[in-house]
This record gives sequence, C-alpha cells and structure tokens, in this order.
Amino acid sequence: MGKAQYEELEKNGFYFSVPHGVSMWPLVLNKQGILEIHRLERPARRYDFVLYSYGGEQGILHRVLHVREKDYVIAGDNCWRKEYVPKENVVGIVTRFYRKGKWYEVTDPRYLLYVHLWTDFFFIRRPLLYLRDRLKRCAAIAKRKLLGAPRAQERDNGGKLP
Repeated sequence: MGKAQYEELEKNGFYFSVPHGVSMWPLVLNKQGILEIHRLERPARRYDFVLYSYGGEQGILHRVLHVREKDYVIAGDNCWRKEYVPKENVVGIVTRFYRKGKWYEVTDPRYLLYVHLWTDFFFIRRPLLYLRDRLKRCAAIAKRKLLGAPRAQERDNGGKLP
C-alpha cells in the first residue's frame, strides 16, 4: 500500500486492493483476489483483519491476535512472529474479500470458523511455522554448500553482498 491508497482511504473511506505476499496464506493468495478495505471507525478487536502503516507509507494487512492498552498484538496467518503495533498505526479493516471467483463477507460463518481456528490455535501453529522456516533455511544452506549456489542476496545483487 502506498501514498495513493492512503489518500483513497482517507478521501472515500474505502478502497480495493490486490494482495501481495504470502503472510496471510492460506486465506489470501499472492496477487490473486481482491480485498475491500475500509477506514477504521472503531477500535480494532481480536480476530479483525486490519491494515496498519509501517515505516511511513508501507501498509501491511495482518490479523489482530490480542488487544492491549496501547497496542495490538498482530500476526499474519502464515507467520510465527508477533508484531506489536501502536493503536494509532492501525488505519483500516478488511470488510470482504474476493477469492476463487466468489466474494466473502467477514461475517460469513465459514470465514468466522476459519478465523477462530486459525487465531485461537496460534500457540500450536507458531512453533510449527517456526520449524518450517528453520528447515527451509537449513535446506537452502545445504544446497548452497553442496551445489555452490549463490545466496539470494548475492544472486539479486549481481554476485555481490550488500
């Protein structure tokens, strides 16, 4: 999300976005579907799928795990790291989404079941996702050592480390 989307949200109270990234998988697929995002008119609650600003103009869509006095504990559905976001940084909320040819409201019972299972069992998902990421990292290191493949940073910078 960039400056134009923030302006659209402020001016019209909502905007539509095509999601990028994998942090909300399996619900949101990378560059597939559409999210309808509205300006946040009330304090976010647990389970809300919110938009928050990070580093000025960058916007991130993740789920609220817990509400605390001054901030929200937030994480992507496909992430194991918790983020602590000041309440004033949360600016929008997803109200519906288009996925695999169909619109879903965030009040749909199937969506609510998914959200509760996914959020309520974060304590189980978190170590599994962490383990998955560690195994991926170990596999990448082993591949690089065995095959002499360059690191992603080297590959992306023409063979030079930043």
